Amino acid sequence: MEAKATVLGLGDVILDAPNPESFFENSKDMIRAADIAIANMEDPHISRPSWRNPESHSAPASDLDNLRAYKYAGIDVATIGGNHCFDQGAYGILDPIAYFQQNGIATCGAGKDYESARKPAILERNGIKFAFLHYNLTGPRECYATIMKTGCAYIRVGTAYCNDRAEPGGSPTAIYTVADPRVKRNMVDDILAAKKRADNVIVYFHSGSPGKPLLNQYELDIMHYAIDVGAEMVLAAHTHALASIEIYRNKPIFYGLGNFVTVTGAMDPNAKNAKQRHTDFYGWSGIQPWWDYDIFKMIRPGKVPNYPFADHSRNTIMAKSEFSKDGIVSCGFVPCWINDQAQPTPVTRDGKGADVVAYLQDWEKRAGFDFEFQWNEEGTEIVFDLTQDTKSVYDNPPEEFSFY
Repeated sequence: MEAKATVLGLGDVILDAPNPESFFENSKDMIRAADIAIANMEDPHISRPSWRNPESHSAPASDLDNLRAYKYAGIDVATIGGNHCFDQGAYGILDPIAYFQQNGIATCGAGKDYESARKPAILERNGIKFAFLHYNLTGPRECYATIMKTGCAYIRVGTAYCNDRAEPGGSPTAIYTVADPRVKRNMVDDILAAKKRADNVIVYFHSGSPGKPLLNQYELDIMHYAIDVGAEMVLAAHTHALASIEIYRNKPIFYGLGNFVTVTGAMDPNAKNAKQRHTDFYGWSGIQPWWDYDIFKMIRPGKVPNYPFADHSRNTIMAKSEFSKDGIVSCGFVPCWINDQAQPTPVTRDGKGADVVAYLQDWEKRAGFDFEFQWNEEGTEIVFDLTQDTKSVYDNPPEEFSFY
């Protein structure tokens, strides 16, 4: 019988609250049952006094020892190169790397320099080797690694705003985003190198717009490209709400896994960084303080203790895939609901699971994908047909058009 291994993909994890293990209580059994579980470390953790980053969008430091919840839950790989990775300076990256290494958890996406940040996490299960890569597509540039600076692996994305109306300064009628082809080439080199060391390459991106159901141009560009050059599956986090799922060339792309365990008091008005404003550093009064920047209606402190996000973000999933040495065999997801104790909890078709799937199905259609989700016989998971590619409004641009 052909050997197989299961990979479980989780979204953003923030552990800035007491008793961090307790928030995994309803999901730990399923996470531990997977051969490999991967999750995104969203906030910096340090073992020394934190410093006050003058940029108001920065995340305060979480206790380094709170990372013990990863091992308790059964998480094997932590992606650590998100947009907040450098908010506490180099120690916010180096301390978690050391902690995870001491506790047998692999990391990817950030390191002491650019070369280290690009290195994959390599794990073997049931005789099958996996390589995990992580890239930040969201900025800020201060968190980028260089040959002399600690930071994250990144792909620089440029943005152009088009205003076809008569009023200067009016709202844009179109927004174009495109990845820097020079930096994108580094990702290609990383994937090709990882394929020489592993049977399956999985790429996890930090990307998207928080709470936004529509995809940015660069997301489709980069994630399709990762599949084109050899990735077996693409995962993404950062949006703090579920985003679309696509089957592209018989491979799954999860454009936004949403929140998983995300507990913090940092966005409370009385938090230590709450009175900071962008004007403190950038000197432009046209930008609001970040907790009031309500375009996507994501920040809603107070409804669930330690959970400062909008109610719809409590819909979440665990991406579940099975692999052989020859590639991905099957894929789907386990619907979850973040309960009133901020615990992600698997839910079924006969219960809250139907609402979670309906929410994601609606987002799927808003994003332009023709993808109907199907339950398994038990009504516990959604299963995909990997032989049928998702049809998208973004497919088949004119031949003379190129993003590059």
